[in-house]
Amino acid sequence: KAELSALLLTSAQIQSQESGYHLEAVVEKASTARKIFKMLKEQSLQPLVRMEKRKIFNKTRVYIVNTPLRGEQELDILKSLVILDEDLNIKPAVKQNLITRSCCKKAFLRGIFLNRGFINRPEGEYHLEMVINDARLAAELQKILQRFKIPARLGERKNNLFLYIKESEKIADFLRVVGASNALLEFENVRIIKSMRNDVNRQVNCETANLAKTVDASVRQTNLIKALLEKEGWESIPPQYIQLVQLRIDFPDSSLAELGKLMDPPLSKSGAAYRMRRLEEYAETKLDPFRQDLN
Repeated sequence: KAELSALLLTSAQIQSQESGYHLEAVVEKASTARKIFKMLKEQSLQPLVRMEKRKIFNKTRVYIVNTPLRGEQELDILKSLVILDEDLNIKPAVKQNLITRSCCKKAFLRGIFLNRGFINRPEGEYHLEMVINDARLAAELQKILQRFKIPARLGERKNNLFLYIKESEKIADFLRVVGASNALLEFENVRIIKSMRNDVNRQVNCETANLAKTVDASVRQTNLIKALLEKEGWESIPPQYIQLVQLRIDFPDSSLAELGKLMDPPLSKSGAAYRMRRLEEYAETKLDPFRQDLN
């Protein structure tokens, strides 16, 4: 009953026709129309389904489930599903006695989502929303969602109010709560692929940045060493730096870790970096007359 209540709350109104009162539910999807039809049948009502060309929510084809309300018995059945005012209008409010249990709350949310929900493909930005054109009803739905620790924000677009969820984990939780197994499986699969792609991109960006730093440092070190050798000659190089100087000239594209492994005895990355810093300081002192005077 809770799911049917939500479906009627978001799609139906009572029409007065020559043959009497009729409950008319207008939905976009044939599957939703079939569900409403089946559930109304289970409530001992006699619905009929037809398709019309009518624009609603950017759709030109809609499905109408029309149910005659011939007497008090049919009205009483409807009143057990939704709240009616004195003029037999369906009030945009949750019928609280239908959602006392957790399973009923889940069914109610499922009905709202089936008729007014939308979830984008998670290749882009994660986004789930439900169009709820009544502030009080939206607030009641927020409270129900909060029971399942799913925070939903209220937004407005083109005079339409809607609840939306952005966090991917919370969207997955919502799909799990309403029992949308297939949608949840597809969402999780795409989310995993997206996460893997992001991890690869981060790794590539990191490696690219590290490579750029290595190349910049190598060019700086090579130019500094060549300038020192041109000015002072090999005899100016202290013995502890000669091997590193030769390796840097011979292997200008190698990282300090790679140069350290080529040394005899080998040096760790930190050891090679420390020795290179000392070499650079020595070269800069030799090449800068002002610094040389200070020393």
